[in-house]
Amino acid sequence: MASKEKLLKKLYREKLPRNFTKQELDTLMKQCNCIKGQGGRGSGIRYYHVATGRVVAFDEPHPENNLYPYQVKMIRQFLKEIGEYKEDTL
Repeated sequence: MASKEKLLKKLYREKLPRNFTKQELDTLMKQCNCIKGQGGRGSGIRYYHVATGRVVAFDEPHPENNLYPYQVKMIRQFLKEIGEYKEDTL
């Protein structure tokens, strides 16, 4: 299992990662105290951050395993908002 720090480095590298997988996202979000759930529609997923009550939701990428660029941007913003990523920590 990849460490939280390693996944954050990959997610926040200068060039937007095009190979960040759904499994890596699940691992990272779990390590950030988020609970995965249904996003409402068939392929929708959402992550609920327990401490802040914040939610991020989007359609799961398919048929591929990698997140789309807009999803990577959403996750980056979400992690900053809930305090799991600070620019000076990595």
